[in-house]
Amino acid sequence: MPKDIPPFEGFPKDLPEFLWGLSFNNERPWFNEHRDQFERCLNGPIHALAEDVRGALDERFPGQATALHVSRIWRDARRLFGRGPFKEHMWFSLGVSAEIYTPTPQFWFGIDAKSWEAGMGCWNMKGDMLERWRASIDADPKRLAKIVRALNRRGDLAPYWEEYKKPKGDPGPLLRPWYNARAVEMGKKVWFEPDPPGRELLDQVVDIYSALMPLYQYLLHI
Repeated sequence: MPKDIPPFEGFPKDLPEFLWGLSFNNERPWFNEHRDQFERCLNGPIHALAEDVRGALDERFPGQATALHVSRIWRDARRLFGRGPFKEHMWFSLGVSAEIYTPTPQFWFGIDAKSWEAGMGCWNMKGDMLERWRASIDADPKRLAKIVRALNRRGDLAPYWEEYKKPKGDPGPLLRPWYNARAVEMGKKVWFEPDPPGRELLDQVVDIYSALMPLYQYLLHI
């Protein structure tokens, strides 16, 4: 972990207050007045969490997903589309590359005023990769079936994809949704109850990533 980033201790209780305030006052003067709160309750903690997750994941799975990207709170000024200059959430991703929106799989985490999410998938899974995905299932359906059964037994991770309206094929009930997915991404969403998560979040995110690691490795090598 970089020396200037302390260990993750959780997100402060006033995180929702800050993000709700930002959503109703999405302008630079308000943000500048609350910059210290932003650093304390969102920017600092999410960088700390990202670094601690990266370190923990690298201990369990050396070299598998060490390239880190943490989002900025500022929107791209070229793509505001009538919105304010600030996002009302932040996220980070981990993978073999820190480049975002690539076809390679990435682990991700995001947090807003009401909830947090963590998961893994491909943000930009184009046609040729989807063809390789289906071909890999055709060639060895048992390989993916083993991964899917393990994820189903866990029971708390949901698919984040849509299926083709016209099915591409039918490898059987277990793999049919996976074969006909327009992308491959799974995750878990947790609502605040009522406060933001504390330091236990680190173990929860690492546990989710560990459960998804076999699928990540599968996607990485198709």
